[in-house]
Amino acid sequence: MLRIRLRPTLLAISLTLLMLTESCRSPQLGAQITVSITADGTTRAVSVRDGSTVSQAFQAAGIAPDELDQSEPPFYTVLSEGDSITLRRVEEVFETEQIIIPFERQVVRNETLPEGQTRLVQAGVNGLEEVTYRSILEDGIQVSKTAVNTVVLNEALPEIVMVGAQASFTPLNIPGNLVYLSSGNAWIMEGSTANRRIIVSTGDLDGRIFRLSPNGEYLIFTRKSKKPASEEINTLWVVRVKNTEPKPLWLKAYNVVHFAEWIPGTNSVAYSTVEPRAAAPGWQANNDLYRVSITGGNPRKMLDANSGGVYGWWGMSFAYSADGRLGR
Repeated sequence: MLRIRLRPTLLAISLTLLMLTESCRSPQLGAQITVSITADGTTRAVSVRDGSTVSQAFQAAGIAPDELDQSEPPFYTVLSEGDSITLRRVEEVFETEQIIIPFERQVVRNETLPEGQTRLVQAGVNGLEEVTYRSILEDGIQVSKTAVNTVVLNEALPEIVMVGAQASFTPLNIPGNLVYLSSGNAWIMEGSTANRRIIVSTGDLDGRIFRLSPNGEYLIFTRKSKKPASEEINTLWVVRVKNTEPKPLWLKAYNVVHFAEWIPGTNSVAYSTVEPRAAAPGWQANNDLYRVSITGGNPRKMLDANSGGVYGWWGMSFAYSADGRLGR
């Protein structure tokens, strides 16, 4: 009875030892598969181990993809027998090109010239800009071209033509000087409506700020900005109206919409700024206050930005006393 009981036990031990022996043996290498690789204008068959990726197939074929190169299927794809791989060589090329900026033509109506008469005030000059392009080439064929940088080498100078608009009228005497805005330009009448001349001929005055100094010598005004309205609404300028050839001077101020005034007894201007907004009325008032001299220098802040009360978004107004002391 004892010998019969031991036989199954010996059989189980033998099977266990056999399984342990088999598990300790080295695994068999994977079978070889054949895939097709198309690269650099040629197609070749390559043998790789089953379970290899596209990257390993390129390595086996002695092909070294560059950083921008693309593969179909992707590099990480596990291959099967008969798969086809295509490598696209991708190249990034930068090139610059100089482009002429055509000058604009501005027409200024001059009421001191007979109607129909024209006069060239300023000859136009083309500008020049340098544009850098980024081109992507796949297997030598351009698939995209994008401008990545633009530098203006020379600004275009507009051509300004003065056109006579004088009509028959009876001159009227004026006890002093009168400045007025017409077609985006500033004009002055001196002593008579017949004695008119243009003092700012840029054609871009927006009329938001248009103030003559108390002594009648200087005019502050705002011009439409060349930047998008979402970034900058206008800029603040001054011009000496007494000069025969007035030259506007930028006061290094911008986004001045609702307040700018001369400070009594000085050659300085006080102004408040806004921030452009898409919603009506097109700005959000800062309700700050700056002071700037028309003789030069940078603006000086006198009042920090603040809410300005219930309707402060529109903009507070300021006023100076006769001795030049500020009152809000």
